[in-house]
Amino acid sequence: MLWIKSFHIVFIASWFAGLFYLPRIFVNLAMVDPGSVAERERLLLMARKLYRFMTILAVPALALGLWLWLVVGIGRGEGWMHAKMLIVVLLLGYHHACARILRQFEHNTNRRSHVWFRWFNEVPVVMMIVAVVLVVVKPF
Repeated sequence: MLWIKSFHIVFIASWFAGLFYLPRIFVNLAMVDPGSVAERERLLLMARKLYRFMTILAVPALALGLWLWLVVGIGRGEGWMHAKMLIVVLLLGYHHACARILRQFEHNTNRRSHVWFRWFNEVPVVMMIVAVVLVVVKPF
């Protein structure tokens, strides 16, 4: 079980690295001058590669978490785990929203400002804090 927990934490940390950094690329994309085609294409390439990589990392993170919950029984029937699962669902929604935003940048249809993306970038930070407190403190 400790091996599963260890790898779950490693994959979660790696997935979060992508969730933290991809919106920073969006900030830069939103600030690109319309005439800077090379800069825009370079940032889009970085964003595509990062999205693909973080999606690959999310799969074992989620699979190992489900293993710990459903097979090992960690948190089964406890309120903190239900709240944590809500956070996981919200993170999956955030991950999906990143894909939609990336497509908007690819099709040059983004209308949001770099300031909006700076705020959007804070969402996974808040969710990570809540998830860690739920798992460590188990407040209910």
